[in-house]
Amino acid sequence: MMTMKRILLTFFLSLPVLPGLAKEIHFPALNYSNSGQLEIKLPALAVNKMQRDTQPSAKQLLLNIEKEKFISDDSILVKMPDGGTVSLTVFRDRKMATPQPAILLYNIYAGNEAFDCKRAVARGYVGIVANTRGKRLSPDSIEPFENDGKDAYYIIDWISKQDWCNGKVGMYGGSYLGFAQWSATKHLHPALKTIVPQAAVGPGIDFPLLNGIVPTYLLRWLHFVIDNKLVDYAGFFNDRKWDSLAGKWYQKGLSFRSYDTLEGRPNMIYQRILQHPSYDSYWQNMIPQRDEFAKINIPILTTTGYYDDDQLGAMYYYKQYHQWNKNPNDYLIIGPFDHGGSQYKPSKILGGYRIDSVANISIIDIVFKWFDYVLKGGKLPEILKDKVNFELMGTNQWRHVATLKQMHNDSLNLYLGNQLNGKSYSLSKEKPLKSAFIDQQVDMTERNDPRFRQDDIIAFTKLIYDSLSPEKEKLVFVSEPVDGSFAISGALNASIDVSINKKDIDLVLDLYEQTADGHYFALNESLQRASYAKDRTTRHLLKPGHMETIRLEHNFMISKKLEKGSRLLVMIGVNKSPNYQVNYGTGKDVSDETMADGEVPLKIRWYNSSRITVPILRL
Repeated sequence: MMTMKRILLTFFLSLPVLPGLAKEIHFPALNYSNSGQLEIKLPALAVNKMQRDTQPSAKQLLLNIEKEKFISDDSILVKMPDGGTVSLTVFRDRKMATPQPAILLYNIYAGNEAFDCKRAVARGYVGIVANTRGKRLSPDSIEPFENDGKDAYYIIDWISKQDWCNGKVGMYGGSYLGFAQWSATKHLHPALKTIVPQAAVGPGIDFPLLNGIVPTYLLRWLHFVIDNKLVDYAGFFNDRKWDSLAGKWYQKGLSFRSYDTLEGRPNMIYQRILQHPSYDSYWQNMIPQRDEFAKINIPILTTTGYYDDDQLGAMYYYKQYHQWNKNPNDYLIIGPFDHGGSQYKPSKILGGYRIDSVANISIIDIVFKWFDYVLKGGKLPEILKDKVNFELMGTNQWRHVATLKQMHNDSLNLYLGNQLNGKSYSLSKEKPLKSAFIDQQVDMTERNDPRFRQDDIIAFTKLIYDSLSPEKEKLVFVSEPVDGSFAISGALNASIDVSINKKDIDLVLDLYEQTADGHYFALNESLQRASYAKDRTTRHLLKPGHMETIRLEHNFMISKKLEKGSRLLVMIGVNKSPNYQVNYGTGKDVSDETMADGEVPLKIRWYNSSRITVPILRL
C-alpha cells in the first residue's frame, strides 16, 4: 500500500521546487532538472486515484512547504513617474540572510510568475517577474512595446533599493522578453549589470514589420496579449479560426486595414501599428538608437538559432551594438535551434533534421552560469571560448571566433541565368558577359492556388523536403554540384536587378541545398519590401519600366556543411500569400490596397546581372 508521502508526489508534477526539497520531506526517488523542476513517473491509474483522494491535503501541504522555503510577494505594485503602474512578483529563499543579486524577467506573457521566480531562487538569486504595464494587477491599458523602456528604469531602481538586493540586477528571457531587456538599456540604470537577450524580437525590424511587411499573425498575437490581464491561450491556439480568417480576407481581396473588422473586433493597437509602416520614431523610441547603443557598458550574452523566428531581431541588436559601441562586451551563441530551443533546450529533431549531438545543450543552464560569472565572480561558461560561438551543422563541432565575419573565409557569387532547362534556370558562378533577362507575369488577383484553401493555410515548419513544388510567383535556379569541401556559414546577401510595371514589389528569396539523393534542405528564407530595401525609415518607390537594384541584406544566418554532390537551389519571386499583406504595387499605403488595385498584372523583368553572394567556410 502506498504511503501518504508517495501519494502526495503526484501534486508536485510540473511544479517548480527547490532541488534540496526532496531531502527535507524524505520523498524517495526524486529527480530535479536544472530549472528546479521535479521529475517523476507514476502509473496513470495510480495518479488518477491519488488526484481524487488526496488533492485537498496535498495542496495544503504544498502551500506549507512553500511558506517554509520562500518569502514571496505576488502583489507588489510599483508606480511610474507618469502615473502608470507595474505589477511585480518576488520570491526569496528564506534561508538567505544577506542581500543577494536579483534576476529579473520583464514579461508581457503574464501567468507563470511563481515558476519563473522559483527557477532563479533555485540557482541562488532573488527571483523577480515584472509584468509589463497593464498586465496582471496593473490597472493601466495594455500597449505592447510602447512603455517598456522607460518603465524598466524605475522597476530596476525599485529593486536595487530593497534591503534583500545587493545592488546587482541581471535580466534574461526570450522573444518579447529579449526585446524588453534591450529596451531597458535605452535608459540604462547603474544597478543593471548584465542582460541575456534570447531570440529577441525587434519591434519594427522583424515584428510586427518584417523588412517592411506586416503578417496576418499580428492580430492573432495582439488578442493573445491584450484581451485579458494574463494571456488568452484558448483564442490564440484556435488555428481553425485564424486560418479561416486569413483565407477569407485573402480570397475576398480586402484591404489589410480591414482585417480586424473582418475578424469582428476592431482593434485600436492593430490600427495604430498600421499607421507606422516605416521604421519611424514610433518604433525607434522603443529600443536603443546610435548614441544609446554607444553608452551600454555592461556585459551581454545573446542566444539565437539558425531557425529562430526572431533571429533577424536578435542579430539587429547585436550588429547595432557593435556598430555604435567602441568597446562592445558581449558573447553570442547560435546553433541549429528554433525559437524555443534558443531560450531553453533545443529539440533533438528539428523539422525532420536530427541536430548534431554537441548542439544538444541546455541554454538555460548556460544563462545561469553566465549570471554566476557576472554577478558572483564565477567562471565563464565553458562554451564561450570566444565572442562568437556557432555550431557547424553536419560536423558535430562548435566553432569559436572573434567576429561574425570570421564565421566564413570566402564567398561564392552566383548569377541568375536566363536559359530554361526543364523547369529551372541555371545558377552560375560566372559573371555574365552579355546582358539578358527573364520576363515573368504575375496575376496578383488570382486566388485559385490550392495552397490557399481557407482551412489549410499555414504549413508545419520543415527543414527537409522530398520534393519542392514552387509557387507560380517564383522562378527556380539551380547550381552545378559542389565538391563538399565547404560550408555555408553566415548570412547571404543579394543584389537583384529588376524592372517592373508597378511602383513596388515584395520580394521572396529561398535557398535550399539539393542533395545528391534528391532531398532538399532549407537554408534561408528572405522577404523584403523593395521600397524599404535602401532605407527602412523612408519609403522609396520604384520607377515603372526602369531597371532597379534591390538589395536583400537582412537575411538569416546559418552554418552548415554541404554534402558532396549537392547543388544550391534558389527560388526567387514575389510574395502573394494569406500570411502577409499583399502588395499590389500602386505606391499607396499597402494596408489600404485591395484586389481592385491588382487589376493590371505585375510584369517583372529579372536581369542576369542579379547576384547572390553566399558566405562560405572552406574546410
